[in-house]
Amino acid sequence: MRGCQRKIIMLRGTDSEIFDEAYFLLRKDFDRERQDEDALLREAQRLVELNTTRRRTKARPKWLPFAAGMLAGGALFLLFALLW
Repeated sequence: MRGCQRKIIMLRGTDSEIFDEAYFLLRKDFDRERQDEDALLREAQRLVELNTTRRRTKARPKWLPFAAGMLAGGALFLLFALLW
C-alpha cells in the first residue's frame, strides 16, 4: 500500500498455551503522548479477556431433535390412519 502507515503494538510472551504473540493496530486518531505504555497494555488485556470469555449456554440433549421428529412422524401416521 502506498502512503499507508499504521502503528502496531505486538505482545510477546503471552503466557498462553495457544497464542505466542498478539498484535494490536492503533487507531489513526490515537495520541501516544496522552497515554502511557501501561494504559495500552491494560486496554489490550481488557480486549483479550472480553473476546476470550465464552458465554456458556445450556446444551440441549442430542436425542431431543430425534425424539421430536419421531413424535411428529407418529402424529402424522396416526392422522393418516384415522382419515384413511
